[in-house]
Amino acid sequence: MTNRFPAAAALAFGLCAGAAQAVPISFSTTGSPVQTYFQSTPAVSATVQFAGVSGALDLTPDVGQQARFFTFFAGTGPADPGMTGIEYQPYSVGLTVLGITKYFEFDLGVQEIANDQYQIHAFAMPSLTFDLGATGTLTVTPNAFYTQAVQLPANTPAYHLRDLYATFQLTGTTVTPVPEPGSLALAMLAIGALSVSRRCRGLHRHRDGWRGRLTEVK
Repeated sequence: MTNRFPAAAALAFGLCAGAAQAVPISFSTTGSPVQTYFQSTPAVSATVQFAGVSGALDLTPDVGQQARFFTFFAGTGPADPGMTGIEYQPYSVGLTVLGITKYFEFDLGVQEIANDQYQIHAFAMPSLTFDLGATGTLTVTPNAFYTQAVQLPANTPAYHLRDLYATFQLTGTTVTPVPEPGSLALAMLAIGALSVSRRCRGLHRHRDGWRGRLTEVK
């Protein structure tokens, strides 16, 4: 007769595997000073600043999670129809995770355009990777949707223009999966039922053996 216990044990193990345990990750970002554009032209100006934030995430391994990691401020000065060209400024803003600090380095351009408006051009923030040892490898990928170009009318005081988001994804973690309570209960029930079934089969074989002996005596 086929031994069903290994199959049941495998089923129980699969049920007990459960979902991977979420890993708590805290981070903080360091923003930039206020950058002023077109300083050589007193009548024309624009300002840009990135402000840092802090956050705490519960990351499921291999599953990306979006989080706000900077706030973006911008403002403009008077219009000057004679202005042409784009002026760029360099930025280096930091991200710290578990005591490790790395920097997003990029250039951002501003230009005065038609209809007394300024355009803050799109900017590309690179991805950063953190080796967190046994915790795993954390990759932080800025969301390009929040770094697209935006237009502001002249004489707009600096304000909180938008939030910037990034995807945080943890891979290579060594954290042991935790059984889900419901799955664990089902697994224990399955093993218990299998044990009862084996005992019943044993009793039937024992009874049949006695019946055979009684027939021989008769």
